[in-house]
Amino acid sequence: MNETQTKTTHMIQMWLNSRGLMQLGKMLHLPLKQVGNNYLVHCALSELFQDQAPKPFSVEDNHRQIADYNGQAIRVLSYSDLAWETLQNLAKGFASPTVYDIVDWNRMASKPMPTEFPDGMELGFELRVCPVIRKASDGPKWNKGQELDVFLSKVWEIDDESVEVDREDTYKEWLINYFKKQNSADLTSLTIKRFSIERMSRRNHTPNRKVKIIQRPDVTFTGTLKIRNGEEFRELLYRGIGRHKSFGFGMMKIRRA
Repeated sequence: MNETQTKTTHMIQMWLNSRGLMQLGKMLHLPLKQVGNNYLVHCALSELFQDQAPKPFSVEDNHRQIADYNGQAIRVLSYSDLAWETLQNLAKGFASPTVYDIVDWNRMASKPMPTEFPDGMELGFELRVCPVIRKASDGPKWNKGQELDVFLSKVWEIDDESVEVDREDTYKEWLINYFKKQNSADLTSLTIKRFSIERMSRRNHTPNRKVKIIQRPDVTFTGTLKIRNGEEFRELLYRGIGRHKSFGFGMMKIRRA
């Protein structure tokens, strides 16, 4: 077996205090009324674990705003090559006391995920993604390299008001094509569970680290799949799907079909 096959990946479950996340946002001079939960969790994981921050991750019950939790803990799931005890030791060594206290370490848990997925195995899944495309060339309404919602990109490419473009079908088509481009699994059913336009935060690399708020599609799929190549599926699962995996997108949670 090669290194990828033998490496153990863990599912990590952690609980982050919402007031602690808000305090971190203030420490980082973030516009809290504009910043979503995903970005605050991203900042917390980066401060806690630096380059070894778990990703992809998923903020559970993410339709609530951070202020709605009123001090309650936010549940976060993630995949990591490190068990939770190792992650805690990293935080002990390098995180500030304020950031370290954001995590309820008594409730922290992890489990080893499968190292092998048999070809032909059927699984159910839930997947939250950001279906966007980066344009390869300039167009009448976009610039080369610009990142666009795949629905908006299709509408602009057709550029005909008499042609109706279905948003849900466009997002499904995006994920179906994503799987067709690799050899890991075949989608056997697909449903959109939730859709919204997510406000996403980005900090530039200038000295003042100014925060920019952008909007991107936020789609949660559920469905079933059949594994075609177990090794490639394992790599896809733990790598995550689509863009913005460091910001709460791309984690596929699997279950028995």
